[in-house]
Amino acid sequence: MAEPERALFLHTLPETLPTNVSRVYAGAEFCPWRLPATADLQAALNRAHDRGCAFTLMTPVLNEPLRERLRASLAILLPALTANDEVVISDWGALDLVRSLCPEATVVLGRVLSGQKRDARTVDLDLGEAQRTHFRQGSWYSAPAVELLLELGIRRIELDNLLQGVAALPTPLRGTLHVPFAMTASSRNCPFRRPGSADPCPRPCGEVFTLTSAESSEPLLQGGNTQFLRNGRLPDNLAELGIDRVVEHAELPH
Repeated sequence: MAEPERALFLHTLPETLPTNVSRVYAGAEFCPWRLPATADLQAALNRAHDRGCAFTLMTPVLNEPLRERLRASLAILLPALTANDEVVISDWGALDLVRSLCPEATVVLGRVLSGQKRDARTVDLDLGEAQRTHFRQGSWYSAPAVELLLELGIRRIELDNLLQGVAALPTPLRGTLHVPFAMTASSRNCPFRRPGSADPCPRPCGEVFTLTSAESSEPLLQGGNTQFLRNGRLPDNLAELGIDRVVEHAELPH
């Protein structure tokens, strides 16, 4: 059985990478205010290629001010992508931007759009097999949903490593699993920003704090506008689940 492709999501690319890493992720997934500058993304792309790694550009949920900034970045970055590189969309609005600028780019559906059931309390429920399967699935498991993705030219989905497990993806979709941080909730609003403010993000943005509740045994980690739980244990049957890539996060995503 082939080993899954190993990738790293890095906010700062180190001088050296582990020898078994073949792909680098860079960008932002959830926070529209924390998308790196175009020059920083260019540097990450070039350094990944210099190290013989493929590159995946992660784009976040959009707000209107970010849309034009992202378009400008994509206009510079997309021509530099190679056949093995990708763009992950976390907002359907980004799909139009990518396709209008580079129709041949490989587009991947981000975990924000996966439609997975993210409530950690489901782990403690007494469920039957059909119910467990339901809570392990997302939005793209029915035949019409798969057909829609294929029409859009999307064959890969980014997935969270849910505590209750992940259902096998339907053929011909392929999955990427993110560890150890699984997104549980995210918002277009941020507790650290003033509504409507165009100012740079203030501190303590980027600092992580823990949320606990009597309703769940799993603590949540809040970073910026998104909450996560930690689950570093990989499923034993990745290949059977249709997952052929694992992305490791050295720090809480943003």
